[in-house]
Amino acid sequence: MSSRPKAKPHFRVSPAVLGPLGIEQLQDPALAVLELIKNSWDADAKRVKIVVDQRKAPGKILVNDDGHGMALAEFKERWLVIGASYKRALEKSEGGRPLIGEKGLGRLASFALGNTITIQSARESGRSFLADVNWEELSSAASLEEYEVKIRRGAVTNGTRVEIHDLKGAWSSDHTEFLVAHAEFLASVPGERFHISFKVDGKAYRVKHALATINRLAEGSLEMRVAPDGTPTIRKCVINGADEKRIVFRDMKSDELDPTLAGTRLSLKFFRRDEAARRLSGVLQRNEVTEVLERYQGIRVFRDGINVPPYGLNRDDWAGLEQQRTSTGGPTLVPGNSQLVGELHVSKRAQPHLVITAGRSGFADQAAVNALAKYVRWTVRALGTARRAEHLGISEANVRVPARIDEGKDRPRTASPQTIRAALTAISRSEVVRANPALRKKLEDASQAITETLGQSEESLRLYAQLASTGIAATSFSHELRAEFDVVSEAIAEVAASSRKPDKELIDLLSTSWGRILAFAALFKVVPVKIRRHRKTMSVSELRSSAETILGLASPDKVTTELTIPAMRLSIVPAEVDSILLNLVSNSVKAVAESTNRESGRIRVRFEAHGNDLAIHVADNGCGISRSVAQIMFEPLEGKFAEGTGMGLPIVRYIAERYKGAAAIVRPPASGFATEFVVTLRNVVQ
Repeated sequence: MSSRPKAKPHFRVSPAVLGPLGIEQLQDPALAVLELIKNSWDADAKRVKIVVDQRKAPGKILVNDDGHGMALAEFKERWLVIGASYKRALEKSEGGRPLIGEKGLGRLASFALGNTITIQSARESGRSFLADVNWEELSSAASLEEYEVKIRRGAVTNGTRVEIHDLKGAWSSDHTEFLVAHAEFLASVPGERFHISFKVDGKAYRVKHALATINRLAEGSLEMRVAPDGTPTIRKCVINGADEKRIVFRDMKSDELDPTLAGTRLSLKFFRRDEAARRLSGVLQRNEVTEVLERYQGIRVFRDGINVPPYGLNRDDWAGLEQQRTSTGGPTLVPGNSQLVGELHVSKRAQPHLVITAGRSGFADQAAVNALAKYVRWTVRALGTARRAEHLGISEANVRVPARIDEGKDRPRTASPQTIRAALTAISRSEVVRANPALRKKLEDASQAITETLGQSEESLRLYAQLASTGIAATSFSHELRAEFDVVSEAIAEVAASSRKPDKELIDLLSTSWGRILAFAALFKVVPVKIRRHRKTMSVSELRSSAETILGLASPDKVTTELTIPAMRLSIVPAEVDSILLNLVSNSVKAVAESTNRESGRIRVRFEAHGNDLAIHVADNGCGISRSVAQIMFEPLEGKFAEGTGMGLPIVRYIAERYKGAAAIVRPPASGFATEFVVTLRNVVQ
């Protein structure tokens, strides 16, 4: 009797592997839908329709395109093979588009959205097939190979339709905003027609690009390209209509040149938001432009014409431009992230080392990202040089461009408190403000605070910025409000220098900035640097006054604050206590704003005496901190928040170590809080 052949050992794949491969990396439903839109792009679709409907439980999501679709054989050989991507060996789609997908994992986005998926597809208006997948049944199978995908014949059609039912999570307005912002970049690739229609619970949203508006309102533009040896060259530079390409720009440091980035292109548009709004006549136009500039500010990165998140999105200052602007000061005219709309272009062929992570969260090579950031900062400094040249009337290569516009002159002082007070009084007495008592009170309070504390506003702001950038007992909060400060100070200057009446448009432009400016102005009362930089004895009342003012950064309508200080006297440098509190509380304010508790925030500050040692606890119910972020957050420039410098927590640790203490995150935080920090200062309690 012949024996039966023994089965050869082989791997079997558990359905559980689909989690870490892709589903867990696409838990955000908006990001998952974006992956399906990218698949439509790769299929050469010209129109994509997205429908999110959760009006009837359990809800559904539909993504329908008119691309080249799949034949049944292609579905079996490509779509059903996890991790296999025929796109890896290709640079272009069948229709000549740059391909986005390359890992073969984007299809898992469907499973991240809902429990049942139906895919219908056909090639060239042929008879379609329909494939049904049930995630719960698939996940309970012994192996992926043993799960049978149910396939049936469908009608004659073209393109691909993905319908997802039994949604795993709720779709929010934040998801809508995220998807619209990201999809706009696919809808605006030069030379491509890619129309996206988007509807959520019956409401339609427009996906468009506002590049024409940005070009029209830009005060300056500059284009840079990296040469084969890594040298950046300015290809175009126009400031207020003046061609500044011929001026002499400083060379980039030789140790920062990177030939692997040869061919990289960067285009910059510079604008001042208040100046752009003033160029338009209608209120609706102004509001739309303000929204456009806020949405697009920053430097976005594109690979083969396709936007790579998260760079530049949601005000992400990945290149550290606000920190650069803060450290240089106003007279250099070097703009910051909030004043720029930029596009940095790389290519898969020229920069193969720039590989996008599986979770679509940027490039995996952080060293290469840092190299890109250096080119961005150099180019922005070059734009500052061009602005100084235009301001001083320089357009030729034989004339040196000064490092500051006030070089060699007596530097002008800022407007006197009397001039500022007169301008603010004119605003507060306008008809628009008089008609709104609450707004009038708000403006009057802000006017008093500003004129009392910012009489030398630009000089004071620069002083605090320099202290923050060097890490000496100060805060990075000043530069985070630079955009609001610019809007208000320039509007004040306009009213003070002209006969223009403060109209509704001007008030609308200012209104969103007053609240934060008021809190910012109050900080100058808390931290008068020259007075509070020396060690002294602080009483509980002094400590409470300082802490309460800093907690005023939180909006009282949205955040509840708590402060506990036992009876004690401290021998300490007051400015250093201010800096610890200011950095931790400002982080808490931002964490709450980025969380689901943004309307019901909670921040608690608690002082504790342990013998001669002081412990300062700051806790909040904000967005929390992951363990990976916690490992690096005390390192310089590793901040969690896009609008920060990344210097706040390093400054806190620096101060704590000067007192032989430490700064740490408390694990787990106190009950009811998502994050808690503790800073210990040795031998300061008397």
